[in-house]
Amino acid sequence: MIRFNNSKRSKNKKLLIFISDFIREIFGGDRIKRLSKIMITLCESIYLKSKKKITILDFGCGSMEISKKLGKLSYVKQITGVDTFVSKFKTKKLKYIQYNDFFKSNKKKYDIVIIVDVLHHIGIDDSYKVLKKLSKISKNIIIKDHFEHGFFSRQLLRFVDFYANYAYDVNIPNKYYDYSLWKKTLKKSSLKEIKIIKSFQQHDGLFNLILNKRHHFVSHLKHVKK
Repeated sequence: MIRFNNSKRSKNKKLLIFISDFIREIFGGDRIKRLSKIMITLCESIYLKSKKKITILDFGCGSMEISKKLGKLSYVKQITGVDTFVSKFKTKKLKYIQYNDFFKSNKKKYDIVIIVDVLHHIGIDDSYKVLKKLSKISKNIIIKDHFEHGFFSRQLLRFVDFYANYAYDVNIPNKYYDYSLWKKTLKKSSLKEIKIIKSFQQHDGLFNLILNKRHHFVSHLKHVKK
């Protein structure tokens, strides 16, 4: 999750963000390019089946960098971003809603929900509850998240999460999905996995060497009618 600039944030944290962004730029840490590309590919495949303009919910949107890329597509009608911070961000195609009362107040249905690196911050054991709620407002859910591969892999993910999110006051999880736990989450959520990319290259250069593609996955889910 990437946050909007906040005028109330301390100067020290703003400095950390500047340094972090600089390091990302130099050492291949920009994830937006690859993430946007895969999201566009999956959204387009959904659009082509209906041939109708689509609406998207970006759940845990951060600064909506991925949504801004999706918003340029002619077949995207509107994108709604949801996150925990306060913002009045709004354009012709994009609008932002604070999370607080979203599930209680929302009465809209969306063609697609995208959730990028959010579920592990919510909590792996409780993530199925959020997926269940989202499946009631959209037939398609596209997720990008992490797989851990043992103790060292988990600590590496926690370190990178700390580096990426400390300045934004985002919760750092104690564990991540492995493939077995991911499958159990889907079963609890009553969601069917249409497609999964188990190893997704998110970064280039040094960042990819530190946290290679086996730590990232992308999944397209659909609600299963009982």
